Amino acid sequence: MFKQLRKANQNDYLLITATLILLVVFNLSLLSYVQGQQKAAERDQTGFTRTLKGEIKNALTLSTTLKELVLASDGKVDNFSTVAKDLLAENTAASNLQLAPKGKVTEIYPLKRK
Repeated sequence: MFKQLRKANQNDYLLITATLILLVVFNLSLLSYVQGQQKAAERDQTGFTRTLKGEIKNALTLSTTLKELVLASDGKVDNFSTVAKDLLAENTAASNLQLAPKGKVTEIYPLKRK
């Protein structure tokens, strides 16, 4: 009778050991998955930040270029549509450009949304 009890206890120990091993493997897998999701979220956030910085830089470049254009031509730009078209083709930060010397809008390109 004691031999049977000892054999039953050994089987129980094997079952408990196998269960613990499975729990450890499951927890490690879950931890790995969660860390992977966190890293992916960080990469997405970093990419968004980089894109936002690029868009801001493009917008500032457009503003600076228009400022120099207005200052060089004393507020009157004869070929504004051509210049604005070229600037918008190079920089996707803006959908239109306005020329507003002294705060009064005198030119808009394009007049209608495409």
